[in-house]
Amino acid sequence: MVSEIIKIIELGKELGLTKKEIIKILLFDNSKYAYIWRILSIIIMVLIIIGYLNSLAFLTQKINENVYPSGALYSTVKSKDFKK
Repeated sequence: MVSEIIKIIELGKELGLTKKEIIKILLFDNSKYAYIWRILSIIIMVLIIIGYLNSLAFLTQKINENVYPSGALYSTVKSKDFKK
């Protein structure tokens, strides 16, 4: 996909298009619903960023969570448990 974009940019330069015109072509400017595609792509990017930040916050919460409840000793296994 990246190589195709590079080819489009090189082709645009060969045709004498400016950088602004090439970017317009890449942003679906020739289609009938150009604004809808732009808005959808922005919404999808924002959702991906929000999902990433939420997962990051969730993981850091789990890392900082205590394994043992407060007031408990580090090991709840007692010596009398081994007698059985």
